[in-house]
Amino acid sequence: MNAPQLTLKVVVIVHFILTTWALLVAFQSPSYQYMNLGLTFVGVLAIINTESIEAVLLLMVLMLFSILQDIVCLGLFEPAARAVYENASYNNWTMKNTYRFSLGMTILNLLIKPFTCFMLYRVYQERGGSMGDLNIPGLDAANFPGFGGQKGPYENIDQPVPSNNVETASPHHSIEKPQDPPGY
Repeated sequence: MNAPQLTLKVVVIVHFILTTWALLVAFQSPSYQYMNLGLTFVGVLAIINTESIEAVLLLMVLMLFSILQDIVCLGLFEPAARAVYENASYNNWTMKNTYRFSLGMTILNLLIKPFTCFMLYRVYQERGGSMGDLNIPGLDAANFPGFGGQKGPYENIDQPVPSNNVETASPHHSIEKPQDPPGY
């Protein structure tokens, strides 16, 4: 088993386990569940398609989006769940502790997602992808050297053409210019 495949498998398994533990108490919205289980599905597709850079790129983009989505879901739904489970009159200690564990796994899942995105980018590069392949306007080697893209069809005519210090041939002076015939 090669390293990129192992990396993908570890990423998918870890996020699947953390997602299932985060969903033990239904304080998150269904969008949290759909997004994170969708990530698991796309991750399995990236494992199955060993040569596809598109599957890894899709997983990486969705993982980046899920960071924002997890923050929004935590900000919207955690205060209401805290009001229910952490209330002094709530006596069900099992559910209170399950809520705390679920919240901890949600936060841990969110905290490791940036590291996961970095690992997915490495897998994307190892499969032959580069950010220059994305064809995003403005992202080329001249503007962002780390992206490795090529220059597009635009040619800036205000800039001089780079020379390679090769001298051009000049006409030989020993050859006489032909004379124009009289009458011209």
